Amino acid sequence: MDKIQEYKLGSFIIEGRQFLGNVKIVNGKVRYWEKSENQNLSANDLKEIIEQNPEFLIIGTGAAGLLKVPDHVKQEAAEKGISVFIGKTQDVVKRFNDLNTQKKKVSAILCASS
Repeated sequence: MDKIQEYKLGSFIIEGRQFLGNVKIVNGKVRYWEKSENQNLSANDLKEIIEQNPEFLIIGTGAAGLLKVPDHVKQEAAEKGISVFIGKTQDVVKRFNDLNTQKKKVSAILCASS
């Protein structure tokens, strides 16, 4: 996988393909992710990512940063030795691209909305 070329509220362009909505990037594969209604990221949302044991996990909390990442989710990743970066989606896309360019094992879960 190359990089995330663009993020605009509600969508991403990744490797020339447009994705409308939230996405997960695991082992270079992009797929849609249905986030829960309560605006909280759950351990279940990250299960697939944590099983792949990336070096880095990028969490995009949406354009306004409304997605909440509970402490127990961060703690689970830390226990596995995974470095976690959390921020507004537009801010963490660059970090994902930089790590990917450096050939790091990086996964992401990105909220496309606010």
